[in-house]
Amino acid sequence: MSSDLALNIDLVSKTYHLYDSPQDRLKQMLFRGRRQYYREYQALKPLTFSLPKGEVLGVVGRNGAGKSTLLQLICGTLTPTAGQVQVQGRIAALLELGAGFNPQFTGRENIYLSASIMGIERNEVEAKIDDIIDFAGVRNFIDQPVSTYSSGMYVRLAFSVATTIEPDILIIDEALSVGDGDFARRSFERIMAMKERGATILFCSHSLYQIEVLCSQAIWLEKGQLIKTGEPTKIVSEYQAFLDVLSSNPEATPADVLAPKTARNPRIEKPITGEYARLKKVTARTPDAQGDRLELVSGQTDLTLDISFLSTLKNQLPQIAVVMHNAAGQLISSCGAWTDGTQPTVNSEGEGQVSITFPQLPLLKGIYYVGVLVFDQTGVFLHDEADPVVTLDVSQPNQERGLVMLPHSWKITTKEARLKADASVSKRQPSDRWQVRSAEPNDLNAIKQVFFEAFGQPLDEDIWHWKYRHANSPGYVVLEGDDIVAFCGGAPRQGLVQGQPTTFCQIGDVMVNNRSRGVLTKTGPFYRCVYPFMGEQIGEGRAETFAFGFPNHRHLRVGQRQKLYAKFDHILEATWAPQAGPYHFTRWHGDAEQGAIIDQHWQAMQPHVQQHLIGLHDQAWLRFRYLDKPNDDYQILLVTNQQGESLGVIVLKDRVEANYVELLDFISTPDSAPQLIAAAQQIAHQQQREKLYAWLTPNVYRWLEQTNGNTAKTDIVIPGNGLDNLQHTAIAIDNWWLLGGDSDFR
Repeated sequence: MSSDLALNIDLVSKTYHLYDSPQDRLKQMLFRGRRQYYREYQALKPLTFSLPKGEVLGVVGRNGAGKSTLLQLICGTLTPTAGQVQVQGRIAALLELGAGFNPQFTGRENIYLSASIMGIERNEVEAKIDDIIDFAGVRNFIDQPVSTYSSGMYVRLAFSVATTIEPDILIIDEALSVGDGDFARRSFERIMAMKERGATILFCSHSLYQIEVLCSQAIWLEKGQLIKTGEPTKIVSEYQAFLDVLSSNPEATPADVLAPKTARNPRIEKPITGEYARLKKVTARTPDAQGDRLELVSGQTDLTLDISFLSTLKNQLPQIAVVMHNAAGQLISSCGAWTDGTQPTVNSEGEGQVSITFPQLPLLKGIYYVGVLVFDQTGVFLHDEADPVVTLDVSQPNQERGLVMLPHSWKITTKEARLKADASVSKRQPSDRWQVRSAEPNDLNAIKQVFFEAFGQPLDEDIWHWKYRHANSPGYVVLEGDDIVAFCGGAPRQGLVQGQPTTFCQIGDVMVNNRSRGVLTKTGPFYRCVYPFMGEQIGEGRAETFAFGFPNHRHLRVGQRQKLYAKFDHILEATWAPQAGPYHFTRWHGDAEQGAIIDQHWQAMQPHVQQHLIGLHDQAWLRFRYLDKPNDDYQILLVTNQQGESLGVIVLKDRVEANYVELLDFISTPDSAPQLIAAAQQIAHQQQREKLYAWLTPNVYRWLEQTNGNTAKTDIVIPGNGLDNLQHTAIAIDNWWLLGGDSDFR
């Protein structure tokens, strides 16, 4: 089996023995095969296919088609009657609700049980058990027997176990249909993340839309037989056509769709006497081809029919009509020349020609048949027909459903959600006690005093000016009389939201004078400085689209209670043991030649983080963040292997007082990321430090899981703007790509 394949199925079949009674089963055992007391049922006929690593395979077919049997053979819960199943990688499967759970065990015990069945070490489960429980949403019941769980809790926990351990191959057999809407959304987000990571996924579903969106390949099973493999759009289209045919003909087979009706192009083999009107020839064509079977793209390809006919009718002219049917025979559309005001003509020999064009044919994907008919002058009496004259295989570049795309136009009518006029604390009439305004340069001395009272240490002016050098104003201040008692500020940061350029706000300082009363009320200084900053500067359609910071849970709750903040993501603490290594390092001090190499690595990294929110990691950012920061020292290292290949960039800081090296940032593609961790471990070894340490979001660590690091949850969270449009903020939930280098907190 090739190392590039995750799965190879070679002439695999499965046959069951069916007994009419328990006595027959006993007789079969006693007679040892000398007589047969059973009937054979072939659930799966011999089939062969392979699946490369990193592909997502959709399996479609009716109930009883053999889908679940195939998946169980791949998982190893069934053995094939014949053939060979070869699998490379660790499998996690959701074949049926709660499969593998012991009803008498608690949820926590079943997590360890399921993981052990999948071959997961206990220490790996322990490192991720909180994530498993939180994703499943069963923390309040995790130590109760699963026999007390609802069906939704069952499947959420099973799915969370199967996906949190991030297997090489994930198999899902309709299990997600039990979850509620929110769980289904989060589940598919996780599946998409696994797909992005390069996991191999087998997905069995009756939702053809999901098959199209999620899968890169598809197979169609019917009555245990492999009907067809190929691109999901093609397989789904033909399978849907088969289902349509079944609605009118229950005895239909897939061959009725895959080998559709033969074109009936008219032929006049001998003269016809008397009065008549007959079709002579019909040619179907697109701009690229002609014939009796054509491929079209929905909404893009023109279809033209050139129709020739003969007529000996006296005192009237024949009328031409065109009809279109789907695979099930349902009439989709028709048009008659007479209803459109067109009157065909004939020459002196009774010959006539007419042409009709359907521009940018709006039929949606599927198989369709086009016929041509000849009527009398009234459009009632049928003289001749050729149906079909052409079969159309229509594809489309999107996942729209139905038969036809109707002409339409969209208009955005949503009004920008703005803060209530009387709630804008930067513009409302000031209270008797507190006033709010934008911070000004001459406020710095007063802000320094607030900083010292709030944090117990002096504010470094050089750091302040470095942090806010690109901001028009660092933020808002609240005054009590002439004294500044509170400040909320942040600096702009260039970045990408799912691949699109944007500007983030990196929250830098939120502080309140401890002597001021009303700090935690909606009339107090904390609310009065944070509200205008979050509500008027950050959000959809504003100067900065999203904000991020690094508060702990306790500080987050202050803003959450007042609905100023919302939790978007969280920070993990990762550690690795120092180790020797073969890597070579070049330290960057800001020169242009090595800076160009940094930019090349950033450009190579971007396609792999397009689903995330991430700040720019080019040389300009590294220079500002690390080289230009006052009173600090960082190592920006370009890493190469023994062959001289450039692997990427790491940013380290030697925390001498704590005896560890901190990894603040790295720039690379996913396949090089583990090697960069090994290179950082080498630096920690050379500097004789106890460990390599990093702060990072779970999205970052997914690139590093094979490095055997130890992870622990911290109480550090990534907050977002609680005043923003909910649909807008949903983009950021659990989707940040952040490391310690994105923070000035520590």
